[in-house]
Amino acid sequence: MSKLQNWSNTLVLLIATLGVGLVVSGCDSGGTSPDSNNLGDVSGAITGQVIDNASSTPIEGAKVVVAVGSLDAEGESFSATTGAEGRFAITDLPATTADDGSNTGEDPSAKYGIRVETPDGSNYRDAYRGQVELAYGNNETGAVELGANITFPLQKNNGSLSGQLGVTGSDAPLRNTELRASQTINTGFTAEGDATSGILTVTTTTTTDEQGSFTFENLVVGENVDLYARFDNNTESTVATQKSIPDEGSAAPVENSSVSAPALTATLDPAPGTDFGTTEPEWTLTFNRPVAGVTTDDVAEALSIDESSISTKAVDESGNVELDVSATTTESGAIESVSWSVAEPLSDGIEFQVGYGSLFDAGVIVGAQYGVGLSEVNDTRVRRLPALLDYSIGANTNAPATPAIGEDGNVQVSNVPETIDYDVPGVSPNLTINVDNSGAPVKEYQVFARTVEDTEDRGQAPQFELKETISAENVEFGETSGSVTFSGNPLRTNVEGTYGPIEWKIRAVSINNVEGDFSETQEIADNDSLDLSGAQYADFDSDGDDELKVTFSEPVSDISAGDAGTDYFIIEDGSNDPTALGEVAEVNNSISPATATVVVELGDDGSNTANDELTVREAGSDNFVTDLAGNPIKVESDANTTSL
Repeated sequence: MSKLQNWSNTLVLLIATLGVGLVVSGCDSGGTSPDSNNLGDVSGAITGQVIDNASSTPIEGAKVVVAVGSLDAEGESFSATTGAEGRFAITDLPATTADDGSNTGEDPSAKYGIRVETPDGSNYRDAYRGQVELAYGNNETGAVELGANITFPLQKNNGSLSGQLGVTGSDAPLRNTELRASQTINTGFTAEGDATSGILTVTTTTTTDEQGSFTFENLVVGENVDLYARFDNNTESTVATQKSIPDEGSAAPVENSSVSAPALTATLDPAPGTDFGTTEPEWTLTFNRPVAGVTTDDVAEALSIDESSISTKAVDESGNVELDVSATTTESGAIESVSWSVAEPLSDGIEFQVGYGSLFDAGVIVGAQYGVGLSEVNDTRVRRLPALLDYSIGANTNAPATPAIGEDGNVQVSNVPETIDYDVPGVSPNLTINVDNSGAPVKEYQVFARTVEDTEDRGQAPQFELKETISAENVEFGETSGSVTFSGNPLRTNVEGTYGPIEWKIRAVSINNVEGDFSETQEIADNDSLDLSGAQYADFDSDGDDELKVTFSEPVSDISAGDAGTDYFIIEDGSNDPTALGEVAEVNNSISPATATVVVELGDDGSNTANDELTVREAGSDNFVTDLAGNPIKVESDANTTSL
């Protein structure tokens, strides 16, 4: 019997390139294999025919080459040329047991590399390389022979295809673009003995010229072709499908076709919003592929720098900051990137803007290869770019000095009330700052603060937020001043029990936007003692017995229902038999209006209440009432005592 074996990747590549089928048939008469030590008595023969794949007519003058082992080994080779009937015969081939044609002493099989070289001047493709393996077989006389009969069907490759392509959405031709023509060839056969068949893909490439024109030569005739444009970003676009290649001559041209080319984009480095860190900034605009339609003169004319805060500069005759512009180009002169820089240093610590005029308008910058216009810069659509690009200069990167608040510091605080109560509507301290440029020139002082109103999630602590910026840009080692306002009852919220101080701190920011360290945190808190508003006896729970109700000016803490009333209050009436107090019945805090009431049960029948006087125990007692900030009751001038 006979087998056709592929030569791994090499064969697969050549099949795709040459597009030819191979048919192998052999003889197998049964019987037993000979002694592998008598290989000298064994020989093989390969015969067959080379034909036209489309018409099955024989091809004369084709050369069939057979090599022992493989075509790549340096072994013995044999050849034969087809006659008028396209037939060939190669005999007396030695048996082998290894790919290199050597004898290993094992049961032998004959392996040969084989190919077909087409006649000079013909329109046929050379046949692909393959490998034939011939196994032992015995005929009726007992003589050993190895043989195979192979048919090689060859295809003509004198077909062609031409055309001209443009870019979708543009009048430009599709220039200098690789095109791929793909043909699918069915290599099925009907032959005596074994036969192989398969689907082969033949690929041919070419490149469009400056006008978008192209021509494919050496296409397989009688087979349709699919045409693709291949771009530099490893993508493809379909140009035409199932374009027929006639048996003779050229195919119909590809006309009036356009292709969607990948976008032309650019990257501006550094990106807008950057602090250069130098007074001599430089920019580079790099394109994802070379561009045409713009020159360095165009760029220089379009660019401008806002002068509003620039004191050191060189200007051109138009009054703009002078820029030096250069470009990197391809051999053909297309621009790959363009760079510009200031001719003279700019001022330190400034913010400035670059205008680009019409440079990024649609159609100004055009791709040299595919003819499409610039669509994006730094991942932003060109039409959405701002008219001016923001930058800043920050050559001095030192941090400014840390502010110190208080008598010995450079920040003085005034206009803070001596006493602040729970329900204060607002506080607006004034800050007078002796500007400290010891670390770096200071541009501003920033006041950060947090109050209980600064967070909606009461499960988290309020975060420091920027409340005020005090400018120091025009002050050099002198005083600057400002104020910060905390309004809307900053010590409390409308949620019962949510209460706390105002905490604030300050830091300096240099002219180059370098932020210094924060000062120590300052605090504005409720420091006013709790006020007693009054007290009275009455039947507050409608049970027929009187209770004592004590009223305070704001919510209270450190007292709860069930506590003994005598722990917090004292009743006196000038006799030795004052009204007795029982347990605390209720504690009611109100946020708006700010108040609190404490109801205490009486320890007797309440019949001896005449001339009673109530005193709220002050700090220092074992138990006493405080406000939510922990301030005890006022005691000056008996403010903690009232008549009942």
